[in-house]
Amino acid sequence: MQGHDTNGSGARDGAADAVIDMQVIAGLRELGGEDEPGLLVEIVALYLVDAPRRLHEIDQALASGDLKALERAAHTLKSSSQNVGATGMAQLCKRMEELARRSEVSGVRVLQDEGSRHWREVERALRSLDA
Repeated sequence: MQGHDTNGSGARDGAADAVIDMQVIAGLRELGGEDEPGLLVEIVALYLVDAPRRLHEIDQALASGDLKALERAAHTLKSSSQNVGATGMAQLCKRMEELARRSEVSGVRVLQDEGSRHWREVERALRSLDA
């Protein structure tokens, strides 16, 4: 995808629109402005490195039964997902965080599988963006 099209005119753009809130992406582009045109790229790159770590922390916390670590990892991933416009991922993490807080491990396990599938879509959409 070339240029700064955020209207979803191309097939790849449409896929990103379905998973990523393009208004958030536009806001990040605007925030960087002419002074920091690479801000969006930097934020997305950090997220693409951090999110898999947080997903791994969620997996480990579930395996060990550490609900505090689970809640913390889900909370962190929720916040960073919101920052890059991955609103669906943020909502999944919010639900995981709430379930962990209530010690509802079986519910978190269901969301864990859904989160893993959704992460692949988010990653693909973010990698398709043209900064």
